[in-house]
This record gives sequence, C-alpha cells and structure tokens, in this order.
Amino acid sequence: MTSGHTATASTHVAEPPDRVWAELMHPGARWMLGANIETDFRPGSPITFEGHFFGRTFADTGEVIAVDRPRLLHFTHYSPLGGLEDRPENYHDIRITLEADDGGTLVTVVQGNIDTAEHATRSEQHWREALATLAHRDAPPAPKA
Repeated sequence: MTSGHTATASTHVAEPPDRVWAELMHPGARWMLGANIETDFRPGSPITFEGHFFGRTFADTGEVIAVDRPRLLHFTHYSPLGGLEDRPENYHDIRITLEADDGGTLVTVVQGNIDTAEHATRSEQHWREALATLAHRDAPPAPKA
C-alpha cells in the first residue's frame, strides 16, 4: 500500500437498505459520478467503472473483495487518471456500507490507500457529491421563487 490516507463520506437515504442496494448496484446506475458499473458482484470478480469525469473519458478497474447484500460492497479500485502505475499497491480499497436507521438507510463510503492528503480530500468531496446524488435522486424539484 502506498499510504494510510483515507476518505470517508456518508449520507442518509429515505429508503430501506434493500432498495438503496438495488439503486447502487444497478448496472446502469449513474449516481457514482456518472460511471457505468459492470460486475457480477462475486468475490474475486472484476469490477469496472466507465464514464466521463470533468470532460475526460475514464475506464477504471478493480476486483470485488466481499459482498454482503444489502449491507456491504468491498472492492479495489484503480484509475489510470490518478497518474500512478497499474500495480496492486496503487489500488484504492473501497467499502460501501448500508445500515438501516430511522426512516431509511445510512450509506457510508470509506476509501483507503490514497497516495496523498490532497487526493484524499478530493476523493472525500467526490464521494459526498456522489452520495448526495443518490440521496436526492427522487427529491421533488425546488419551488420556483
């Protein structure tokens, strides 16, 4: 591993864990910063993320480590846009957990093995944005002023 830098983000979604899980894991789910996610969700299987980020096309890869539906998705993640070599020590370790709470689900993402504190801060902001999109996907439009 390259370092101990970590990014953490959480949000509340007003749906039960099984419904949030279904949204998170849908192959065409666009909540994750616009990425299309492909995997069979079996430990040891590949997981890919493809899309556009700040005008750049990306194709990120990783491997599923653990799945406990509808509570945990644990996987590795490598992005060529990060500028690091495609080597195991440069892969992020990402855990997405879902916990039932009053009125819905607490969704938490913890991304470890980030190379710099600056990248960890940036990753945390990206995860907050992604989770906010997930949390507000069914929100009614704001009233007009």
